[in-house]
Amino acid sequence: MKIYFVLLLIVATLGRDYPLFNQCDAKWANERLGNSTTTICKGGDLISAVAMGLSGIGANQNPSTLNKWLATHKGFDSKHNFVWASVNPLGTVYEGQVGNSILRLNLDVGYVVIINVDKGAHWVLATGYSGNTIYVRDSLHTSVTSYEMSQIVSPHNAIYKVANTLPEWVLNKYD
Repeated sequence: MKIYFVLLLIVATLGRDYPLFNQCDAKWANERLGNSTTTICKGGDLISAVAMGLSGIGANQNPSTLNKWLATHKGFDSKHNFVWASVNPLGTVYEGQVGNSILRLNLDVGYVVIINVDKGAHWVLATGYSGNTIYVRDSLHTSVTSYEMSQIVSPHNAIYKVANTLPEWVLNKYD
């Protein structure tokens, strides 16, 4: 039975189709992030990465719809910073930020992984890996498809468990 669940988990994870959203797309580029003065084009890399991750698990979000949802669901704090756990009602459970040493493990178990690159200045969605190469969807540099582990800022990588999809024994195996 455990083998069946592992195969099901692998198929579900590999079968995810993460969209690529360009944060400067004319559909939402000039929309302000929450109540801030910053636009999605200028500073929407994080919510774009989260929107791609949510869409990949079936939550049907894009940078604009997520931004509007966040603005009405305490998704930004008083300094206009993104509140990580605010998207939990959309099908995830925010698990916290982790170091690079366990990024691949989190991808293996099917978590949505948001990584920090460019010396801490940029957020992207991790979609898989090969060795020390992490494959990504990058909303600002849309032609970039991967980053090397050495380019990822540790321990500032956000992990989201996909709600109600992983068997408890799999979760306990990696504790």
